[in-house]
Amino acid sequence: MDDKARKMDSECFATPLVPDRTDLVKIVRGYLLEGTDSTREIKLELCRLNVYDKGSGSGSSFFKSYVDTPPPDGKKKMFGSLVIVFPTPHEGGTLRLRHHGQEWTFDSALELAGVRTPTIGYIAFFSDVKHKVAPVTSGHRVTLTYNLHFDDNGPASATDSKLLSYHQPAANERTFRTTLEALLENGEFLPEGGTLGFGLRHVYPVVQRGSLNHVYDLLKGSDAAIYRSFRALGFDPVLYLYHEWYSPESETIEAVISEEVIDILGELDVMDVTMAIYNNGGVVVWVDGGDSMGRFPRWKNPEKVHWVTPVTEFNHWGNPYPTYGNQLEVDFVYGDLCLVVRIGKAGERLVCPTVRQIRKACQSRSRS
Repeated sequence: MDDKARKMDSECFATPLVPDRTDLVKIVRGYLLEGTDSTREIKLELCRLNVYDKGSGSGSSFFKSYVDTPPPDGKKKMFGSLVIVFPTPHEGGTLRLRHHGQEWTFDSALELAGVRTPTIGYIAFFSDVKHKVAPVTSGHRVTLTYNLHFDDNGPASATDSKLLSYHQPAANERTFRTTLEALLENGEFLPEGGTLGFGLRHVYPVVQRGSLNHVYDLLKGSDAAIYRSFRALGFDPVLYLYHEWYSPESETIEAVISEEVIDILGELDVMDVTMAIYNNGGVVVWVDGGDSMGRFPRWKNPEKVHWVTPVTEFNHWGNPYPTYGNQLEVDFVYGDLCLVVRIGKAGERLVCPTVRQIRKACQSRSRS
């Protein structure tokens, strides 16, 4: 072992711990990766062992901030690192992460202190995240570092039920729930209540038509953390497909959300996609960044959704509908999966309008 750096490279030691045989691979895939990347196979390559103690090196074990560098040959598609912390008693040694002006900390000493069952600490992060270890003030902080890279032998199936239904809570889920609870207790946050929207960060199978109910049991990673946190606080998060469609009548983009995949093509007289989805239980929503619903607004009181995370195209579903020019043709309106949570006013957060009330308030002006 290098006495100065307290580091031992992987070719110099062996360990009985094999992360590939544990749930760590699923956890990393589910919480660190997004979109189609979260369906790919990943491999963990043991890199080094580090021992941090108070007396190591020049008085204290301290890693200066640095960024992991992928292999120069480019053959292994390294995208991040996994650090495993053994439950050796220690104080200090907090791992500090920095990326795009934001900072996070992982205090392994605090997380592992007092745990009676056999436990290890772990943290995974992308290669471009700067990180450093604060000085250890007592004891020994012992870690294994693994390089994370994609396996070119083939992607994992996006419909693998074991992959999608994995619900191992991450440590940061507790932090998210605590922060969310504090935010909702703040009377200055949405004082009159409102609607929060979250674009999903992972890929899920969407049926050709019908309900989205099967997706609730498949939520994973950050999507599952958001859903579970709101449910734990008494709210009713709902999965929707978010559609945008250009309306010739209002001369603008209109948006509507629905709890199911609607068979628009089956209605051969459909000329108005927004109205067709609305008539099948959809809710018209305000287009983010748009004007007052267009040059000729035709909807009163569309629901305003505050997008906490933007809508993604990871679950981009094309729904055909008939159009008419010189002849009958078929076009597509696209829906993207999102999670919507309705919140009541300050002091009465769990008292919020029902979907029926929202739909009643949002009527087509052409009908009034």
